[in-house]
This record gives sequence, C-alpha cells and structure tokens, in this order.
Amino acid sequence: MILLTAFKNTSSEKLIKALRDYDKLFLDNDREKSVNQLTSRLDEKTYDLILAFGQRPLIKDKIHFESAAKDKEGGQYSTDFDIEKTLKICREIGITAKRSDNAGTSYCNNIYYHGMQYISLNSLKTQMCFVHIPFDKNISDFDVFVKKIVFLLNRCNSELMRKNGA
Repeated sequence: MILLTAFKNTSSEKLIKALRDYDKLFLDNDREKSVNQLTSRLDEKTYDLILAFGQRPLIKDKIHFESAAKDKEGGQYSTDFDIEKTLKICREIGITAKRSDNAGTSYCNNIYYHGMQYISLNSLKTQMCFVHIPFDKNISDFDVFVKKIVFLLNRCNSELMRKNGA
C-alpha cells in the first residue's frame, strides 16, 4: 500500500488531490505539526511506500527524487527506495526526472528526515522517498503531468506487488 503526502496550499497538494485510489495525507505547513501528522498515520496504518511530495522553485516540467534528508547536526537518512529504477520508468513514460541529493532546508527536508527516522526507530518495513515537483506556474500542462504521475504510481505499485509476492 502506498501513502502520498503533500503540504497544504502547494502544487503538490493540487497534484495528489487529482489522484485516486491512494491513501493521502495533507500536511500542515508547520514543522512539528506535519511530523506529528505523519507519525500518527504510521501508528494507525502500515504502508509499503510513502511518497512525500513537495514543490521546488526553479524546476519546470520535471521532478526530483530526493536521495537523502539531513538534520542540522549532520545526521542523515538515505532512502532505500530504488530511485535509479524509478528514473528508468520515468524515461520510459516521458517524465523528465532526476536524482537529487538536496532535499532542501525547510519543510520538505524536515518531514523527510523525521519520516525516515520514525521508520528506522520503529523498524518499519516501509520505504520512503521525497519527490519535488514544480510550482503550478512551472507545469506546462497540469492534466498531462497528472496523467504521467498516475502512470508512474501504477508502475511503482505493480513493482511493490511483484516484490511482495502479491
């Protein structure tokens, strides 16, 4: 099962509101509250994968898969989500995507770091990856963008089901 998260009042919220058939969590734009929202959900339900979406300025019609999240003291969590395989899928379906090693310094990095920390501390068998998408104004055709993301999520879901023997 896949959980999609997005911060409220962002292009990522608009994106995941347009998607069906996935559990969704809309996060407050607050460091503490958003972490509490995510960890509370993880206490309630088990997920195979969490794709946390946020928006990044200065990118246009492409997405970034973040490889790691860092805290201010130098701690780091790296994702075990297969970014390289996902980039290959993106190329096949016409999504411009890249691996990024900079989840930022604000809400995006914070939710990613604390989400992966919670997964690690609680020995959950959940993968997590943070995905940056463009601001609305930097997406040429939002409907086409949504359709490509739906196709990507379907492929990710198929891969998870195959991996889990379903």
